[in-house]
Amino acid sequence: MIKSLTPFTKFLIFILTMVAALITNDTRFLGVLALIALTCFISAKLKFAKWLWILIILHLVITFSLDPDYGVSLYHYNISWIADLTLQDAIYLLNIFFKDVIILTFFQIFLMTSHPLEIAASLNYVGLPYRLSYTIGRLFGLSSRFNAAYTKLYKAAIAQNQKFSRFDAVRFLLKAKHDETLASRHFGKKQKRTWYQMRPISVRDKRAMWLAGFSVIISIILIVVNGGRLWNPFR
Repeated sequence: MIKSLTPFTKFLIFILTMVAALITNDTRFLGVLALIALTCFISAKLKFAKWLWILIILHLVITFSLDPDYGVSLYHYNISWIADLTLQDAIYLLNIFFKDVIILTFFQIFLMTSHPLEIAASLNYVGLPYRLSYTIGRLFGLSSRFNAAYTKLYKAAIAQNQKFSRFDAVRFLLKAKHDETLASRHFGKKQKRTWYQMRPISVRDKRAMWLAGFSVIISIILIVVNGGRLWNPFR
């Protein structure tokens, strides 16, 4: 289901869920939203990059190292748990973990299930200048284009009994200034363009956007109910 959504919808879902996750510190809501994000990710048959898990762990370690007692001062309670780690610190770090998972998961869904030119079209659709949108879209497709070019050049070098490394491929591509033909039309007013890669918004897209927007509404309601951004189970 998630793969069939337009890149613009997936981009909007990423933005809305990120806002919903950042404006609240309600562990219950963040846990549910993180579970939904991972479910969407798994249903799309994607693999979470290992270096992102390492990045999340480093984020938690650095956060705890900078202020080990922040959780205690935040929840105004102190329950010793494991060594110097209190239960309050654990819940605070759990909130950060959930936020990282939500943001990175929906960001990966947007990137890994969208064509680079569809990403460019989506960015231009929300108001980003055409040239900047197209440049960003090409950057997201840089890895796949490089691997394809490297494979061709490597096979050609092997056929001629020559050594060919990735450094040689980069040097060759930079020297040749290889550039793909623009896959978009060059007409339109001001910074807008009509894109071949832009798909129309379907009913399924609208439902997904409403659900993402609803997560922001729930987040705001929880702030009112909790009397602030923080949900304090020790109160």
